[in-house]
Parts: sequence; C-alpha cells; structure tokens
Amino acid sequence: MSPVLASNRAGNLVRALIIIAILVLIMRTAYLLWVFHTPAWTSRPHDVQYCGGWYERSETPDLTGAEARKRAGGRLKQVMRSPVLRPITAYKPGSACPRYIFAKVASDTYVQYEITDD
Repeated sequence: MSPVLASNRAGNLVRALIIIAILVLIMRTAYLLWVFHTPAWTSRPHDVQYCGGWYERSETPDLTGAEARKRAGGRLKQVMRSPVLRPITAYKPGSACPRYIFAKVASDTYVQYEITDD
C-alpha cells in the first residue's frame, strides 16, 4: 500500500510533509505577488530591494554581459539573489550603492534595474 494512503504513523507523516510543502509553495507565491508583484516562476520582478533602497526594472531590452559591464562601468560580481532565486550582480567599487544592478535571466542575458529616486 502507498505510504500516502496508509493509515499508520508513516502515512500520517508523509501526508503531513506533503501538506506542509504545498502550504510553503502557496505562501511563497503569495508573498512574492504581494511584495514584489511577480509570481515565483518569472525571473523579472518589477523592483528589487538592495543596499537599503529599491531598484526598479528599466524598460530597456535585455542586455548581454558585455553591455551590462559597460553600463555599470566595471566588472560585475554577484551581490545577492533576487526574490525568484536568480543572481543579482552589480559593480560596486566602494561603499556607495551602485546606480545599476543586473538580474541574470539566462546564461549571458541580464535585466537592468536602476535605483529609484526617493
């Protein structure tokens, strides 16, 4: 008999783990939709929080790695992960927050984010 259908302790444990996993996925999706206005399956959230401020996705087309390095003014390195678990890269030579950050969406394709002026 399948452990999910079993009425013993193992069946209860398997059912509980499945229910917890489903709840975690639902709550993660709800959180991403509420805070970042993007579902979990997209790699392009509208805005990302980094370095104490918010960065807004620019409407420019996707950039290659060379274009992103040119736009940033130097070599990019990973500074965090986006809410949808994609690398966020930036050029940050000093303690100041960078003007642009880039989210990697393919092997050599980046989406540009610009710091919002508050």
